[in-house]
Amino acid sequence: MLTKDLLQVTKQAPKIQPQYRDIDEYQVIAEQVLEEYELGKTRGQISKRVSELETHKTFKLVRGLSELLDRRAAFEQQYSVEPVQLREALFERGFVTSTEERQHVLSDVGDEFNLSINEIENDLWADRAEQEVLVSVPDVTSRELLRQYNLSLTQTLLFDAVELEFTASDNFQEIFGLISYLGLMYTVAEDLTVTVTGPASLLKKTRKYGTTLAKLVPSIMKAEEWDLTAKIQTEVSDETRIYEFALDSHQGKLFPEEKAVESFDSEVERDFATRIRSLVDGWSLNREPTILRSANRVMIPDFSFERDEDELYLEVIGFWTPEYLEKKLEKVRQVESRKPMLLAVNESLNCTKTDFATANVEQVFFYNDQIPLKPVLTRLQAIDERTTEQDVKLLRERTVDIRRNEVIDIQSIASAQHVKPSAIEQYLTETYEGIHSNGKFLPKPVVDEMRAEIEGIESATLADVNPILDTYGVGQDVLCEIGYTINYTSLNQDEAEITKTT
Repeated sequence: MLTKDLLQVTKQAPKIQPQYRDIDEYQVIAEQVLEEYELGKTRGQISKRVSELETHKTFKLVRGLSELLDRRAAFEQQYSVEPVQLREALFERGFVTSTEERQHVLSDVGDEFNLSINEIENDLWADRAEQEVLVSVPDVTSRELLRQYNLSLTQTLLFDAVELEFTASDNFQEIFGLISYLGLMYTVAEDLTVTVTGPASLLKKTRKYGTTLAKLVPSIMKAEEWDLTAKIQTEVSDETRIYEFALDSHQGKLFPEEKAVESFDSEVERDFATRIRSLVDGWSLNREPTILRSANRVMIPDFSFERDEDELYLEVIGFWTPEYLEKKLEKVRQVESRKPMLLAVNESLNCTKTDFATANVEQVFFYNDQIPLKPVLTRLQAIDERTTEQDVKLLRERTVDIRRNEVIDIQSIASAQHVKPSAIEQYLTETYEGIHSNGKFLPKPVVDEMRAEIEGIESATLADVNPILDTYGVGQDVLCEIGYTINYTSLNQDEAEITKTT
């Protein structure tokens, strides 16, 4: 954040917007400011040099960049003798009225502390802020510095916010953990827009409130997609007015490129994610994927399994305090979700399935050391089967026709019909005579054509037949389907004979 005097905004009632700086356009200025932060320079020297970079149009930008760098830099006092001691020794010797007298006094004090005159003059005021020496250069690039400046402008504007609304696609645990830590109140709308209305301890807007709201912004910006709006209280012609501020992730390149990192609350959850990922083909496993309304609060499910329009939530209730468990039970009972939810509950907790009898959940199961995979996989399979059945019903109503004289690509038809490939497979099986292989469906006329080509080869081997299979885009499994056996005598396909099954 910046001091209020460095904030630059554009007002066009009822809108207000900080004057963000384009990263490419202002990179040179940022580099010039950075270059002044050299090891060994004092604060005063750096400040003087930075001020020389200021112009009428850029002085607030330059000062803002310098303020941010000062916070990242490390300065320290450097002297041989405590400056206070030196000043006391000099002042004890009284006033001087000439250069000669001054040199004499300095020399006398130098003898006392074993310092040269130059060392005394350097150390005399070395405890003042402007004399502090840079000992660590800020670890930031010019582009990163500009992005941080734009973020700081946003936060400084929010000092005067009386309300903040936002949506985010992810990073919910960090965002709502911070809301709780900061003691803010919030409501969640049906469309999952979050409105932060202020600290529970305050009944009116204060500067402290605005500063607290500003601290939320970096966490919101870590989400892949986000937007925020705020009501800003500002003075116009000695009159207090409310202006509207809006920002979203389409402007994300102006701000620090820090993204949310997948994290786990426990090794139990990490272990579960590792084991199940390879077993849920076609489903995406997401950590803390969304927020769900639960009365006047939110619930963030630990996992979601997503595929097309299908979605399944999993909430893990591990070992926590009795108070936490009671709050969790209350959230689960009140959660508003149109998607099914499973609960994995640690056996060590003092609760049973009856505690969740009124909860909006599909199933409750218990675990000890590991979260079992079977309840989740069984539920996903049931969703698969249900979705396939619904899709097949649609296909029957549409009466999908196919060209029976060519190989059918199942995925292509599924995409065209907006259904699952498994539904196309089932529909073709029950509607047309043919065989499936390698994501393809071969109608009977095509099968007969392929069989005739194979039969035309005398003493056929697998090496002879493979080019035919490749032509139709199918695998060797087709041979068994059409009545052939592969007789292996070695790994050499030239020696693997193809014979008709008797």
